[in-house]
Amino acid sequence: MKKLFTIVYCISSINSFAQDYQECIDSLYSNDYYTKFFAVECVNALEIQSASSIIEALLENQPPSLQIQFLNALYTLENPNVQVKAHELILRADDFDDDPEHPYDPLEAKVFATAILVYKGDYSTIEFAFEQLNQNQITIEDVLALHLLPYIMKDIPSYRDEAKNILIDELENTSTDIRYYSLLYLAEEFGSEMNDELVNKFINDDDLPTKIMALEHLCINNYSELNLLLKQQLELEEEWSFRIDMADSLLFRFGEPSDLKAVIDYQPNEPNETAKSLMAYSIEDFIPPKPDTLDWSELTTKLITYTDELLQYGWIANQQTKDFYTTKLQDIITVINQTKEIDSACTILNGQLLPQVEQDLQQELISTEGYKFLHYYMIYIKEEIEQEYGPCP
Repeated sequence: MKKLFTIVYCISSINSFAQDYQECIDSLYSNDYYTKFFAVECVNALEIQSASSIIEALLENQPPSLQIQFLNALYTLENPNVQVKAHELILRADDFDDDPEHPYDPLEAKVFATAILVYKGDYSTIEFAFEQLNQNQITIEDVLALHLLPYIMKDIPSYRDEAKNILIDELENTSTDIRYYSLLYLAEEFGSEMNDELVNKFINDDDLPTKIMALEHLCINNYSELNLLLKQQLELEEEWSFRIDMADSLLFRFGEPSDLKAVIDYQPNEPNETAKSLMAYSIEDFIPPKPDTLDWSELTTKLITYTDELLQYGWIANQQTKDFYTTKLQDIITVINQTKEIDSACTILNGQLLPQVEQDLQQELISTEGYKFLHYYMIYIKEEIEQEYGPCP
């Protein structure tokens, strides 16, 4: 956060202005407003530590806007007295709008100083942030106060509900930045409690970064209806790049037969040629993800249930082929449960099932899609058997 307040100016101008560190420092004493403005920006950009005590001494005698810039420089340079100077600025700020040449909004100045205090762990003046946020609908000029709310919610529980209500109110703000950060801070602080708001923004917001962030947090929250939601929105989403993200989420986050089928069915109808091509690549590159919470028995049971879908989709050609796989898979479960040894189960896997999958693919008794689920799940089953019982003989 140390760099948060640094205003970015043309790098070439700063570099030209700051060839000599001493020139930056000397310019802090100038009587010209703009010379001092660029001097303090030079000090900020180059982090000239030797200027810290000079800026501290000169701060109070500057026009209001330069006082803000000088205070910012003290924060950047980690001046040990920056908190004292922030409190002093707040006490002076009521007169800032009376400056004849460079007036500054008093409340905005107080919020700026408050932000520095908050980042230093001092919450004694946060009422100024709430005063600004509660005036009217928040504008981009108020965004600094908005950025303080996560710190306040985390460290000052008595303000948590007020901060939450402000953020909820701003979810419909006309500023995309304010909507984005309001949703982000709510999602980070309140997790799955915000799922309804996340779903709403994922479906309806017209700002792509906000939609993407909503999807990310629905994934983080393990939203139970996310799979169905992705399948619905894949056909409705207007932004082609986001349709790619949704297709990839279906394939590589969920990766069940119905997910692959949904993307395969949609891909020929994708109107954007780039998206269409990338989806085709993802389909070709698809490998079913290994469920990380299932043991060998649960994986085997899951693959048995998958064979019904594979037959339904035509990825297993006929009932006889499907029955072969389900019978052999059930034999693995039965023999291990009965004998507590894995020799026979390993023989079924290595000597019967895995070779048969290769043969059936060549004979077109299973499709490429069916092969991927059968082959890789058998590999996953073997890995989990060996994890529990040791290597196959």
